[in-house]
Amino acid sequence: MLTERQQAHYEAFGFLFQRELFSAEEMSVIGEEADRIWQEEAERPGFQLSDQGSQHTSSFVERSPLLSRIVEDDRIYLMAQGIAGEGMVWTNSEGNITGYGTAPWHPDRRNMAPGDLDYPRLKVMLYLDEVSAANGALRVIPGSHKNPFHDSLYPMLQKQDDGKDWDTIPEADDPGDMPYGVAGDQMPCQVVESKPGDVLFFNQCLWHAAYNAYAGRRYIALKFAGNPTTDGHLATLRWYSGGAFSPSEAFLNSDSERLRGLVTRMAELGSA
Repeated sequence: MLTERQQAHYEAFGFLFQRELFSAEEMSVIGEEADRIWQEEAERPGFQLSDQGSQHTSSFVERSPLLSRIVEDDRIYLMAQGIAGEGMVWTNSEGNITGYGTAPWHPDRRNMAPGDLDYPRLKVMLYLDEVSAANGALRVIPGSHKNPFHDSLYPMLQKQDDGKDWDTIPEADDPGDMPYGVAGDQMPCQVVESKPGDVLFFNQCLWHAAYNAYAGRRYIALKFAGNPTTDGHLATLRWYSGGAFSPSEAFLNSDSERLRGLVTRMAELGSA
């Protein structure tokens, strides 16, 4: 359950980091199951890694009853509900094995319509390997999920070609070419150093990055959104999370009331 202070922290800074939510034993089981899915995906005909060896698998936890239980677990579900609110919906999950060294500064949800920054878009990150500032830990700029601070950082995207494959981006930027005179890995920020079992909850409008990541860094991301009540909410969901309107049959037909509840309304909206 989200406490008042945790809620205040998330609203002010755009993220909440919780240590040791899952035990070492639980993470071992989760890691083995995740590796099984990645291996199964890699053996699919026509599968290709990126040039640098990255593997991105969408609808990741939906492929496994064991991993799906993470979503409905009180430690995730109740925290997510406290952040995204009653009536929250499921948008997707992903499982990634990174091959690139750099994910430059960006918000997952960008160029939002006026007022849409207030619509809850939540990403929950579980790293399966230890990460630090020296080897790919996520960096966040606290408070950058809100305007005017959020919009003031867009000059960084103008220096980082939005359409570029991140596998080709160098480890560090030329400070003289950056809008604030510092390399990306020197930007003022909070480095979220994490061990397996720790969980990061963050607003998808929050500016974040990763530098010095090593090949083989593994993580699972769970994505939620607030109850869509306006045309603007639906528009941003369709733009960024169109697949959420055709949710996984595994969730739609689940014995879990929580999992069904996360996707039933989205399925109804998708068929309307």
